[in-house]
Amino acid sequence: MLKKSVPPFVAQMREMAELFGAEQPELDRLEGILTELLAQFYIKTATYSLNQWEQDFGIAENPELTQEQRRAQVLAKLNMRMPATVKMLENLVRQTVGAENVWIEEHPAEYAFTVYVQEDKLSDFLGIARRAVHDARPAHLNYKFIERLIRNARLDLYGAGYGRIIHMSESEVDISGLFSVLHAGGYGTFISVRQEEVSMV
Repeated sequence: MLKKSVPPFVAQMREMAELFGAEQPELDRLEGILTELLAQFYIKTATYSLNQWEQDFGIAENPELTQEQRRAQVLAKLNMRMPATVKMLENLVRQTVGAENVWIEEHPAEYAFTVYVQEDKLSDFLGIARRAVHDARPAHLNYKFIERLIRNARLDLYGAGYGRIIHMSESEVDISGLFSVLHAGGYGTFISVRQEEVSMV
């Protein structure tokens, strides 16, 4: 703020107060423009420069993707390095999806590998990560993506009488150690797994 850049007795002068009132909004606007401009130099914060980032990396524009998905697509392309190793592919998926728990299980006899992504919610970026792995992997390997949702769920049991709901009992259901392709039915889904298998192309 301009007021803080001058001595207090100057800031209290009527003429200076009027000058600050006129200049400060313009300086604030200029600061906002510069902050936004600086954000364009980083993929994770880019907004209007995403078109240029996509063009630089040879990515076709897709108007159906959100801004976050477009950023993830550029980051995935940036993180592709050859030759593809397990660590490199894990890092590629980690950077694209934004998940910490990513690991790859190799199946040498089958010329395949499985990518596990564990999160607390389904990711919108899994398709982008899959395409990135497809492009970065050795061409002779098949691969499979498994996205795991692991949660601690609380199960409440209720009884009803004369239009009132009476809380009867509750139990804690710990499913954090489970891994299954089953979806719990009934009143809610406690664990969900999205699995996708891709053959060689």
